[in-house]
Amino acid sequence: MHTPTDHLSEQEQAMLAEVSKERLWGHVQALASWERISGTPAEREAVGYLRTQLDDVGLTTTVYEVESLLGWPEAATVELLGPVSERIDAITHALAPSTPQDGLEAEVVCIRGDEEEEFHRAARKICLLPGIASPLKVLWGCRAGAAALVFASQDADRVHDMCVSPVWGTPTTATAGLLPDLPVLSVRQADGERIRSLAGQGLRLRLRARTFRGWRRTPLLVGELRGPVDPDQFVLMSGHHCSWYRGAMDNGAANATMLEVARILARHRDRLQRSVRVAFWPGHTQGRYSGSTWYCDHFWEDLHDNCVLHVNADSTGARGATLYSAPCMPETRDFAVAAIRDAIGAVATPHRQPRAGDQSFWACGVPSVFMDLSQVPAELAAGASDLFGGGVGPGLPWWWHTPEDTIDKLDPEVMERDTRVYLLATFRAAAASVLPFRYRPAASEIREALEGYQRTAGDRLDLASALDHAAAVEQAAAEVDALLDRLPPLGQQRAAELNRALEAMDRELVLIAFTEQGRFDQDLAVPIPPVPLLAAVSRLARIHPASDEARFLTTQLLRRRNQVCYQLRQAERAARAVLFTAQR
Repeated sequence: MHTPTDHLSEQEQAMLAEVSKERLWGHVQALASWERISGTPAEREAVGYLRTQLDDVGLTTTVYEVESLLGWPEAATVELLGPVSERIDAITHALAPSTPQDGLEAEVVCIRGDEEEEFHRAARKICLLPGIASPLKVLWGCRAGAAALVFASQDADRVHDMCVSPVWGTPTTATAGLLPDLPVLSVRQADGERIRSLAGQGLRLRLRARTFRGWRRTPLLVGELRGPVDPDQFVLMSGHHCSWYRGAMDNGAANATMLEVARILARHRDRLQRSVRVAFWPGHTQGRYSGSTWYCDHFWEDLHDNCVLHVNADSTGARGATLYSAPCMPETRDFAVAAIRDAIGAVATPHRQPRAGDQSFWACGVPSVFMDLSQVPAELAAGASDLFGGGVGPGLPWWWHTPEDTIDKLDPEVMERDTRVYLLATFRAAAASVLPFRYRPAASEIREALEGYQRTAGDRLDLASALDHAAAVEQAAAEVDALLDRLPPLGQQRAAELNRALEAMDRELVLIAFTEQGRFDQDLAVPIPPVPLLAAVSRLARIHPASDEARFLTTQLLRRRNQVCYQLRQAERAARAVLFTAQR
């Protein structure tokens, strides 16, 4: 797995050989000495360390002060009231409210909560649900008027700290009402099973939860390495610097990876075409990605006009990690899989980038790769292996988001391996004369999603015009990819013009495939299907066509179909502009 493949250039092989396990280990030892809860003095000390390291290797650094709405748990208990009386330990979650001081008492109802309709029994009840605390299920519980939610961990011995707000970043007047308005707790698996076994016997629960929710100033660190050829364009490599507890893996190891990538790229800056920005975000879990969202809000034009790729680094170096996933967008799929193959000889499983991590730049149309990268087998994985909708199986390890995320859970060999992947991917994106992505897969995903929506809608919604536009975009994207595959070397000016034409096309593809709110807002922290503007077709198919709701929804979907058609036309025009630019 460590042997470079034949696909590596001599330059790439030399760079990968420079990755230092000793430097990586030294960084993670330093970072894991602080409990880096966002908005605390320890977080600020850790950022000072990160900044010094970037300064020392020659990056230009800036620390921004970000005001964030943050939350974290303080204390929680669950008390069983008849037919037995006992108290069990629990935790509460970030951005959930506290209970009254005397607690909150209600009857318990058990549901799986896989569909919103299941919450119809939740009004004024305490709902017991299996698994990791989920912002989507919290949103559904709030809508249903539940008294509180209690999640029963699927891990035998531990529960995982989570943020349960569905609001991405700092709320606006439109989204502040979606902040959780009910207490949310988690208990261990055995305690959840005990509550479930007694629920049919008139069991009531008394919950006590105390949380902090308020405003804090947090530091956001950005280091920049200016590219010598087209410095305005840049690759953004990012990861959060805050953590739960000491967070040796999440995200100390990934921060160490980022520092090592920055060091090596700085030594080879003359080989870059464009700039590299290395950004360390606050407010990741305690603020629901408030730091990266702040950066998107304040630097939207620069990101939209110049960012060619977002490379996200999270939770590298886990002991026992032997499997590789490649979270990606369709246009970056081959690029991501090749980087893993070429850097370490591993075969990675690509999957669609989930609405999680600090994926805050979709509204700018920025393509992305990675989030978590190396994974542990199912027997070592947390219940979080199903957190992002991937199904129970390999994933993040059992110590993720627990006090046990300490340095003894890391493997220097895995840290080195993961860092090689991040180094190669970032270097290739920054050094390629012409952007190394392929666009037909993105257009095909959009067309396939529309076909699925049309099958679901039947004769209740006509998507023929959208399908025609999608087919035209797919054909144009295929022509672009074929051109890129046979493109001769270009001069700097021609390459710069072509890259900006490719960016303009991909901005439209990303917006269509990954956003519902569009260019200037953030979607919620809930699963996002392809072409989310039309995802409500599934609800239309379930409701009576003569109902008011069906008529309202049909009108909404017609308008959204028109929006999708407009965006597809823009994408086709942009693709034709790519072909014109390359062939003139």
